[in-house]
Amino acid sequence: MTKPSLLAAALLTILALTPLAAPATASPQAPSAAATPVQRATPPPTTSDECPNVAVDTNKFLSGKTIAVRTPNGAMKLVVVNDEPTRERGLMCVVRIPHARGMLFVFPPPDVDENFWMKNTLVPLDMVFVRGDGVVSRVAVNVPATPRGTPDSEVATADGISRFVIELGAFDAAKLGIVEGTKLSLPPLQARPKVEVK
Repeated sequence: MTKPSLLAAALLTILALTPLAAPATASPQAPSAAATPVQRATPPPTTSDECPNVAVDTNKFLSGKTIAVRTPNGAMKLVVVNDEPTRERGLMCVVRIPHARGMLFVFPPPDVDENFWMKNTLVPLDMVFVRGDGVVSRVAVNVPATPRGTPDSEVATADGISRFVIELGAFDAAKLGIVEGTKLSLPPLQARPKVEVK
């Protein structure tokens, strides 16, 4: 850096001591353009009375064993859930889903119209419905999280013809290049049979 002239140094001193007033139209909650991260962060979580320890649920998801699945724009790391209890739980009570991380739900064949709902889901999601041949039949984008106190009848849902469903953070499917008709190479995965309680 070059040494500033005396006039420039005086101007810099005056500017440094002068408080800057915020524009009259600025909202205290509105982030500035400079503060917006390049990667879209997962929005702040909503809450649920049925999620007493979101840190445990989030850490369990983040530390779960994953498989890698290639996409047009990189790879996803997905936790496989292939039995009824883990499919029912899914990403409930999880408050952080990093880019290209998610959950892969495995159902028994054949392809059927699977319906997913956002009960106790604290962050918005993309839901990618994948047929048994690996072709994406539908992408439900930015399915909204469920705020505290939402009646079950008003919880957001999404459905599609599938044997596999991938849940990602909201808007992540587009970043990964996943659209209807995308072919994903999934490893051979089987759903575990339902355990009958006697």
